[in-house]
Parts: sequence; structure tokens; C-alpha cells
Amino acid sequence: MFRKEIVKILILQVKYIDDIISEINRFNIKMSFEEFIKGASDVCYRPFTWSTKMFYSNAEDVVDQDGFTEKEYSRMLTYLGEVKIKTSQSNSTPYFEVFLNNLPKQYQDICHNLIKVRLGIQESQTIDLTRFYGHSLDIFRFLLTELTSENRVKAIRTVYKVLDDATKISPVYTNISSGSKGEGLNVPGGDYDLMTILEQIQINHDFSVIAEDRPILLFDNRYSYPGFTHLKIGQNRFLKELFTAWGENTFYGPLISNNRFKNYFLSRYREPDCMIHGPCISDLSNAVDHLFCFRAMLWPDVADSWLIRNRSSLWPPTDVILNSVSHGILLVPIGSKFGSSEDCSFEWRISFSLQERDLIHSFNCTQVLCYTSFKYLKYDLLKESGLCSYFIKTAIFWLCEELDNNMWIPEHFVQCMHEIQRRLIYWFRYGYCPHYFITANNLFEGLLPEERKYIEVELINVFQLLFQYAFSTKFNLHVTAYKDLKELNTPFLENSKSIFILLKVIRASLSMCTLDQSRSIVHKSLFRLLNNKLTYYTKGVYMLLFCYANQVFPQNQHMAFHKENKRVYSSYRQCMSHFLIGTKVDAITGWLLLASYFYKIGKPLYTLKITEIILAKTRVDKMLIADGYYEDVMVQYLEEVAATKWNHNLSFLNCTKSYCVDMLYNIPWSILKLEELSPDLNVKVNTIPPVIYAHVLRFVCYNANGNISLRDREIDDIIKTCRNNCLLGDWKGRATAYAILAKIYKTMGDD
Repeated sequence: MFRKEIVKILILQVKYIDDIISEINRFNIKMSFEEFIKGASDVCYRPFTWSTKMFYSNAEDVVDQDGFTEKEYSRMLTYLGEVKIKTSQSNSTPYFEVFLNNLPKQYQDICHNLIKVRLGIQESQTIDLTRFYGHSLDIFRFLLTELTSENRVKAIRTVYKVLDDATKISPVYTNISSGSKGEGLNVPGGDYDLMTILEQIQINHDFSVIAEDRPILLFDNRYSYPGFTHLKIGQNRFLKELFTAWGENTFYGPLISNNRFKNYFLSRYREPDCMIHGPCISDLSNAVDHLFCFRAMLWPDVADSWLIRNRSSLWPPTDVILNSVSHGILLVPIGSKFGSSEDCSFEWRISFSLQERDLIHSFNCTQVLCYTSFKYLKYDLLKESGLCSYFIKTAIFWLCEELDNNMWIPEHFVQCMHEIQRRLIYWFRYGYCPHYFITANNLFEGLLPEERKYIEVELINVFQLLFQYAFSTKFNLHVTAYKDLKELNTPFLENSKSIFILLKVIRASLSMCTLDQSRSIVHKSLFRLLNNKLTYYTKGVYMLLFCYANQVFPQNQHMAFHKENKRVYSSYRQCMSHFLIGTKVDAITGWLLLASYFYKIGKPLYTLKITEIILAKTRVDKMLIADGYYEDVMVQYLEEVAATKWNHNLSFLNCTKSYCVDMLYNIPWSILKLEELSPDLNVKVNTIPPVIYAHVLRFVCYNANGNISLRDREIDDIIKTCRNNCLLGDWKGRATAYAILAKIYKTMGDD
């Protein structure tokens, strides 16, 4: 019945190409300034709600974004008569000693040196890192499996590349994922930065020729601190509008104010709980930064030396240097401080983020692991020191250029880590950190001597502190015990882990899309699948994005229910087709959305039948994809279940359909929204456990029909599901379920 409708959806990709062409041609006619940036103001935002505390943060003291803390949740369980089971751990023997005692015999030498280190710590002796040079290869293999791997880095980069491409639905802007996540590093406390480049604002270096068909800004760094520039307003028909929106009168004439620019987009931002953080718009916890900026297709004269300077090694490769120039530079809305507490409002920082991304992508495995390991050390041991991740990145860039390529091999891993430490100590000691592209720009400008001295001392003691923590009874580092040191990181498992970790980013991004955005993402993903020669893994990511977008798109359409006319019937068939495509992505969620749709259009019998089949299915071997599930849970599942039961010849999409269950994401403006899923408590429900959702659907059907006995049975099933922890995720899933249950009782008028 719906096969023809699905074919129609596939044919729409041809129309999508025509829409792109017409959209580009539309910019050739005269438009106002507001029309030029309207698309960028309505960009597909990456919402802040998906970001969670990673790894082993103390949940008792962390207030979740939904309003609960684990301490409050424990009190709720006590009130309900439930006892929360806590695993008891013995602190009599240090965790790291147990780990060393279980190492295979071939690691006896390194164990002997580590025991010496422990004795040295007890006697307050300085650790000599050179004694571990001979164990570089063993340490490299251990950390490679624990922290990252080549396959995992490539997989994470691919996911973000696909997400950036699919969400670019207008020529007005370009989305680029940056920060640690965009670099392919899944490190604790790693930042996620989304850069939105306003492509339709042209930046010129030549003052003589100014076109009239688009807004023009003039790049002028003659009177700015190295690494910064002024942006003058071009003398064309957009002059008045540009000045009204972002302009500021200065000694140098009318310039674009970075403060007015940031406040302009802040006032139009869709997420209410956000603030200006440096050059970015950020959430209240500073977990996600969204940067709006310009691109200038030029190369600044202050960075000419980077292109031509002599290098001791063959890094960076020539092709990377050439590509760096072709990318242009980014102009970021923040100025220099010159010792002031506030930055200069009419200066813009010259950013080489695109070039830095290419440089990191050109790293070999040893360089990536050094970068990742130092980020772990910063988060675990240097978090309070004030050491910036950008300083670490800059030090590695300079060392990659200065040291011979033969130095960056697994057999010299410890030496490389030692070199990074010594370079950072040297810079902080003498107060000079040269920018990698603009050597005249001292990154330590404005850093007080006391601050530099404190960071220097922390860097000197970082490895001493590392071993102290390792041999203590309260082992809280993010490097966990490696099971028998077996090679388990096959490309299949690594790619699967990466998708699992980042699925919540994709899902949360799509859940905040408007109707036009979700429609465009459906067409864009399909266009890539049908017209591009993609790798197996990239194709799988696009397929996931396509199916998830088909779940979201029909929820954004406003329908007139219960009216018999051709338009409603046509809309009904289209929504059915989209929801059916959405069922291909996991075992339960897509079908639950279809069941919810049937309830909304007045067909509760269909809803009951679908939910009955879903609840009757076995859920023993299913894995829940939830925000509260950490990477080690996914790894264990993939090693024990996926590696044995999954057919590696099948696509990842077919595997997730058979063995995975996703949470339902709450879309505020969805046509499927149920009153029972909107708790009155001070709780923001972002995701809903699937089994709870199925029972709620059955409850509303029975409640609407006045079937009291079956309605009460569904309430009992919700309580049993909570107590049996059936596909609820972590404690937040159970808290959400109890909040929904409270709303159900209120709906019934039962105290």
C-alpha cells in the first residue's frame, strides 16, 4: 500500500537538486541584508541537551540538566520502598597494584620499574622518566587500546563530517564540527565546538573594487595586534544595514563590532538557556560552544613565514600546506585584551581552525596518541592548573615540525611525551609561547607571572602525580584495566562503538530541527546515498541519519485530524511512508512512533496491536542506546554480543534494527506529543524509555475508552518495568518514568 509513497520520497531527491540550483540563483538578484543572513540565523543547531558528564563523575553532587540529582533520586526510591543496591569495593589493596599483579609475564620488566617508582614516591624522590624509554612500545599498545585507536578516530571524524554535510541545507552558511570531538578524540571533558561560517558575507583585502550584489567587509590588520584584524564596512548598498545590525563608530571609521555581532545571534538563538562565552554562544555548563564567524578567502601577511620557513622534518606534508591556503581563514568575534579585563570590541581574531584540523588529520598514530594522552593528563591531573588545551596542541605542532619523522614511532612514545612536557615547561618558564602560524603572536600575552609559575610547577610534577594517583587506594583516573591485553579493536567493533557513542548527538540534533530543516536533511541524505560513491562505513552513517530524519520530519507537520478529505488522506499516506522508513533503524522506537501516530489520527486499535507485538518481543539480547550509558558498557556489549551474534556481512543499520533499542526523543512541537508525557514537576523530559512509552500509549488508549481494569493494569506494568529496570538506562531513565507516572495519577485525579 505504502510502497508507492516510499518511491515518491526517493524521487524527491531530484527535486532537491533543482531546489539547490534555484537557491543559488536566487542570490544573484537583489536582496536585503536580512535575507542574506536569514538562513544562518535559522541554522540547524546542535542542542545543548545531549551533552552529559562523561565517564565516572560523582553523580551525587552533579545536578542533571533535567533537574534531578542522584541523591534526590535515592530519596525518591526510599519513599517508594525500594532499596538501591550499591556495589562494595575494597580499598585495602590499591587498584593499580592489583592490575600489575595480573599482567602477563612478558611485562615483568616494566612492573619492576613501576615498583621502584612506588618506593621512590614513598621516599619523596623525583621520578626519572628516562627509565621508561625502553618500555615505550608496551605503554603505547596499552594506551592505544585504552584511550583511542586509529579506527576509532577515523570513525568519529566520519560521523561528524556526515552530520556537518547533512545539516548544510542552505548556501548561506557552512557547519563545521571542531574541538576535541570534531578532531576525532573522545576524551573526558573534551569540548564540542560547532562553527557556522556565514558564507554570503564576502571579505575583501582589496579596497579598490567593491561589488554591489552582496554585503562586503574589508580586511584591515594594519593597526591591530598580530593575529587580529579590523573589519571595515564596504561602501555599497548594504552599508547602512550592516552598520545598523553590527556596526560601531571608531577612530578607524565604521567597523564591525564583535560584541554587537554576538548579541545579534544570541537574541535569535533557539535555545533559551545560553550565554556568550568568549567568541561563542554556549550552554550554561560550557559543554557545547556554537561559533558564528566569517571566512576570508585570503592568506594574511603576518602568517607568510609559515608557508616558506625551513623545517627539520617533512611535516606538514606539502599537500596539507597547499590545501591550507585554499581553505582561507576564519574571522572570529573576539579581540585582543592588551592586559585589559575585556577584549577590544572592534577587533576580530584570525583563526586557523580549518588548517589546524587538517594538520591533526595528518598526524600518524603516535602523534594522535601523544595528543590524546596529554589531554587525559590535563583533565585528570592538571584541570585546576589553568593549562589550556590549545597550548598542548601548539607544542605538538612545533615538535612535529622540529623533530625527525622517525622520532614519532611507537618505540619512542615515552620520549615524545617527555619532549612535549619539556617544551611546555620551557615556554611557561620564559613566558613566551609562539603561535604556530603567526610567530609574532605570543599566546601567553596577558598571562601573569604567578599563573605561569603555577602551571610550570604542575607540569614538572605531572608524572610524579600520575604515579601517586595510580598507586593510591582512591584510583580515579580514566584509564581503566585492560582485559588480558588482548587485541579486540577490530575495525568493525571500533566503527560500531563510535556510532553508538555519537548516536545521541545525531538524535538530539535532529530532534530540534524545524519542518524545512528536517525535510531538507531527508533529501540531502538520500541525495548523497544515491549519487555519491561512499565507503561502507560512511554509507551506513548516512543511512542512519536518513532513517532518523524520517522519524522526525512527519512529527513537524501540522495536520487537521479526523477530517475526511483528499488533502488529509494524502498527508496521512506520506506520514505513514516516513514513519515506515523510520522503523528500519532500531527494534522498537520507530514502531512506537507509528503506533503513536495511529492514536493521534483516531485509530487506537492499531496502536494497541503494535504495542502488544512490541511488548511481546524478547528483550534479553537487546542493548539500549541511552545518554547515561558510558563507553565501557557499549564495549562490553559489542565484545560479548555483537562480535558473536552480529553478521558482519550485514550493514550496521540492519544490526541495530535487530539488536538495539533507542530512547524516544521528546520533540517540543511534535504532533505526537502526549499530555501524559509532560510532567508537572520541575523536570525537563528530553528522552523517554521505550518500554515506558509503549505502556503509556496503551494507558491513554484504555483511558480514552473508559476501560478501567486494563488501564490500571498498564499502570502496574509501568511500576514493574521501573523496578525491573527494563531498558531504562541509568537512574535518570527511572526518574523520568516515575515523573511520568506521577502525571498519570494526576490525570486520573488519584492522589
